[in-house]
Amino acid sequence: MCFRPGTAAKPIECPNCNKKIPVIGGVKQKKCPHCGTDLTAVSAEDEKK
Repeated sequence: MCFRPGTAAKPIECPNCNKKIPVIGGVKQKKCPHCGTDLTAVSAEDEKK
């Protein structure tokens, strides 16, 4: 039985510092908290490539 919520999202990876940034409550951060890079154009689908 899986208890993971259906809205759980995979963390995104910063293209600059390559650190994982979690998506909390379905809200994606706009800036990387580590280096300040703009993350508005980055999506979880882009990481699969």
